[in-house]
Amino acid sequence: MQGMTTFVALLRGINLGPSKKISMPALRQMTERLGYDRVSTYINSGNLIFDSDRDPADLEREISGAIHSEFGLAVDVCVRSAGQLATVLAANPYPDGDPARVTVAFLTRPAPAAARERVAALASDHEPFTFAGSEVYVHYTRGQASSKLAERFSATVGVSSTVRNLRTVAKLVQLTSR
Repeated sequence: MQGMTTFVALLRGINLGPSKKISMPALRQMTERLGYDRVSTYINSGNLIFDSDRDPADLEREISGAIHSEFGLAVDVCVRSAGQLATVLAANPYPDGDPARVTVAFLTRPAPAAARERVAALASDHEPFTFAGSEVYVHYTRGQASSKLAERFSATVGVSSTVRNLRTVAKLVQLTSR
């Protein structure tokens, strides 16, 4: 296992509604067949933890392709190392915010320059946001249920993304400290 890195693959939009259903045991089995080690999942919304010696971009393509082949679903996948995830958590620009209302959007690539302006035009006064490389933090101080920004985030940024609240990110950091 020398040279192995612990990664988290964050799958976009699975098990959130009636479509894009993937059982976590089936996802773990698929991932083990890909040759990854110490595979586990966290909650039913597509958080896959594993060890690999492969490049993150290759992992994203491989996992996405395997999900398409095995389950017939087109799913965007963002992969971050355990260290990257810990850095994201530590860099939270809203440390006093409710961890259930502070979110991190994990982008598949850095956002274009115009994305900040588009987000600013859609965000309300009670939705501060911070762009940080391939992540965007948003503090939904009044929750996401009626937020136009939450509803249209990925389209507004112009880059595929998957969003997790800080509570989930903190738990993933804990689980990857193995």
